[in-house]
Amino acid sequence: MITGFNTDVDYAGRVYHVQTEDKGLKNPIIESLVYSGGEIITSVKSEYEELVPQGEEAETEVLRRMEVQHQNLIRDIRNGRFDPEGPKPFGYNIISNKSLDEVVLDYLVEQPGLRHVRIEMENAPTLIFGESPVLHLRVVDEETDRPVSAANVVVKLISTEHKPTQLESGSTDPDGRLTTNIELPEDAAGECAVVCQAEIDGHNCEIKRYIKRPEEAR
Repeated sequence: MITGFNTDVDYAGRVYHVQTEDKGLKNPIIESLVYSGGEIITSVKSEYEELVPQGEEAETEVLRRMEVQHQNLIRDIRNGRFDPEGPKPFGYNIISNKSLDEVVLDYLVEQPGLRHVRIEMENAPTLIFGESPVLHLRVVDEETDRPVSAANVVVKLISTEHKPTQLESGSTDPDGRLTTNIELPEDAAGECAVVCQAEIDGHNCEIKRYIKRPEEAR
């Protein structure tokens, strides 16, 4: 069973940690926890019992639901849902001689339509231990599908048995694309996956792809 998604979110000087994991087909629940100051401040659970009869074929849909639940909580944090003092007004942390209207206008000009981003893996290869696949990644505005340039992309190896390790990193080109070659270990204990994370201007997203052993890929 894959550990899941783990993301740190900085809001108003406070760091929130969002953790989402799948409990497995024997306990078909997707659970997300939000930590702040070492304490759990909220939890979200969703069941997928209707997918259990599909067995391993349900993996893609379960992963999609995990991503949606995880990103929704990140969005809630950035919208101030868990701020003890309530949501902050737009521009509260901007020191400027400009009026608020001018700040808002500059923001809209600099980031036209950008609200939530999505990272995609084009021509996704089967990931197999011991191989060196080339990943063709693309980051887009989720609402308009326009490419997002200069997004920071990090590719990590995660495992149920070991701490995450970074494989590669880079920035997207004007077409929102980044092509990178990664080296997968010959083998590793537990279940493993490659996580591709993208971040730009406080917006972030990630996708995860499981790694197979050679005998599983036959």
